Amino acid sequence: MPAKKRKRTIPQIKKTVQTKFNRFIRGRDSSNGFFKCISCGEYYPVEKMNAGHYFSVRGNDGLRFNEYNVHGECSRCNLFDHSHLIWYGINLKERIGEIRYNALIEHARYLKKNPKKWTMDELDKLNEKYK
Repeated sequence: MPAKKRKRTIPQIKKTVQTKFNRFIRGRDSSNGFFKCISCGEYYPVEKMNAGHYFSVRGNDGLRFNEYNVHGECSRCNLFDHSHLIWYGINLKERIGEIRYNALIEHARYLKKNPKKWTMDELDKLNEKYK
């Protein structure tokens, strides 16, 4: 009798997509093995890059895979600098433009009142997109 195929769970697929999405961000925001941190503006080797979220995943899961919300950020700013979001916001507005920045803010406000529940279909599409 063949073994039962295990059903994939939303958290498992989300983790897989997150890995692929982060790889996409690293590729998008680097050049010749280096990147400029969205927060501090310093240049670092790509190995020191995190996919830093302006609106954190905790509490803003609907923006987890939003390409305007996630940018290359050095691990120091992303993990240890509690004021990094001040410069992130200033630099983000410059990078994506005021219209996209304002749309991102509005989307975040909407999601605060209407939290996102990811579906298998949505995650499968993202999985394909960031292959």
